[in-house]
Amino acid sequence: MTKSPFEIRAELLKLSQEHLEKQYIANLKFTTEAYMKMVEAGTAAADSMPKLSFPTTKEILDQAQEFYAFVTKK
Repeated sequence: MTKSPFEIRAELLKLSQEHLEKQYIANLKFTTEAYMKMVEAGTAAADSMPKLSFPTTKEILDQAQEFYAFVTKK
């Protein structure tokens, strides 16, 4: 069964969103754990946790384009 270009793009967008969300969650977990250890050790202030941003639409589209470039590469 052949997929239409629309279906391929939709799947690439979904894969990109899932990939970036998983990456965000992993980074958040790592950053939080490292920050808590630094606070316990007294090497970081309690109100200085680094800020992480959730993936934006532009980042998701950029990731999808990167995936698409890989798929179409000969």
